[in-house]
Amino acid sequence: MLKSLALAALLAGTGATAAPADEAVKAVTTVLDQFNAGNVQAFIDAHTADPVILDEFAPYQWSGQGSVQRWLDSYAKDSAAKKISGGHMAYGRPVQAGSDGTSAYVVLPTTYCMTQAGVRKGADGHMTFILARTEAGWKISSWAYAAPQPTAAVAKAGKCGKAR
Repeated sequence: MLKSLALAALLAGTGATAAPADEAVKAVTTVLDQFNAGNVQAFIDAHTADPVILDEFAPYQWSGQGSVQRWLDSYAKDSAAKKISGGHMAYGRPVQAGSDGTSAYVVLPTTYCMTQAGVRKGADGHMTFILARTEAGWKISSWAYAAPQPTAAVAKAGKCGKAR
C-alpha cells in the first residue's frame, strides 16, 4: 500500500509539461511547416548560428555561419536546373526522438513532393535532426535528408500534399 501511495505521489508531482523530446519534435515539425508555407526567415531563425546541413544536391554539405541561407540558395539553384517547383516536405510521426534536456535527436519519416518539368513526383525518405536547447528554445544545430530519387508513383500513391 505504501508503495502505491508513494508512486501516486511521485506521478502527481510530475505535472503535465511536455518531455524535452516532445518539445524538440514540436520544434522540428513547426519549422517544416514554416518551410512548407514559404516562411524563409522563420526557417533560418529555427537554426543555431552555425548549423551543419547534409542534403542530396551539390555541394551536399553546408556548415558554419550563414549555412542555412547558402543551403537555400543551393536548393533554389538545383531546383531551377532540374525544373523543380512546388517543393513540399510531408512528414509522419517520429521514428525516433530522444533528449537529455539540453540536446535532442529526432528522426522523421518524410515524403518530399514536387513538380518536375510538369510531372508531380515524390520520394519517401527520412530527415534526421540534432537540436540544442537555447535561451530562445530548441534550435536545429544539424540536419540531414536521405531519400531515393522522386518518382511519379509516390505522388500517385496519394502521399503528396499533406502530412501523413
